[in-house]
Amino acid sequence: MDRDEWRPFLKRWSEEWIAGHDPERDAPLEAEVVRDGWLGFAPARPEEIAAAEARLGQMLPPSLRTFLLATNGWRNAGSFIYRLAGTAELGWLRDMDEHWIDAYGGYEAGDVTDHLERCLQISLAGDACVLFLDPGDVDGDGEWAAYRLASWSGEGPSRHASFGDLMGDLHAGFHALCKPPGRTRDEWDVHDHAGARPGDPRDAAG
Repeated sequence: MDRDEWRPFLKRWSEEWIAGHDPERDAPLEAEVVRDGWLGFAPARPEEIAAAEARLGQMLPPSLRTFLLATNGWRNAGSFIYRLAGTAELGWLRDMDEHWIDAYGGYEAGDVTDHLERCLQISLAGDACVLFLDPGDVDGDGEWAAYRLASWSGEGPSRHASFGDLMGDLHAGFHALCKPPGRTRDEWDVHDHAGARPGDPRDAAG
């Protein structure tokens, strides 16, 4: 997705998160989230992205770069990730949360757990859960494979083809768990009744 595609998808996600908020169950919403109807932050400037790439020694994959141009970080990427990193907060898993490497290194032979030390952590806080990208697993479009790893799942990292695909899955998971009111729920109800749900919630973000 480019910046213009990210914005409506993330705006809808924000509206649904606010609509589904339960004061008795959930942490209080930040005042600016309610005021702006936006779980994100101001867009990253191109020079901030360039500085992050220089610091990391890697060009960021396309879907993450365009996401950052829409919002420099994100709150509540689903029910188990509380914050996504902005440009100044991105870092290598080995430097930010080495305990994941200690716990899962070599979890399954031949998969990403053999190479966790090279992965880029993109989440800052979560419920025993972390998100990361693998710069050693790149497709023809320059996208890095993206992963979610949760210690409570009883499984190893779950792979997605790109950061954009991971975000689509996190959005779908939020809907499956919380069932917030809004356009996405209405559209899913229609498709469920017809016997087929759309595969990617981003397709209906406009």
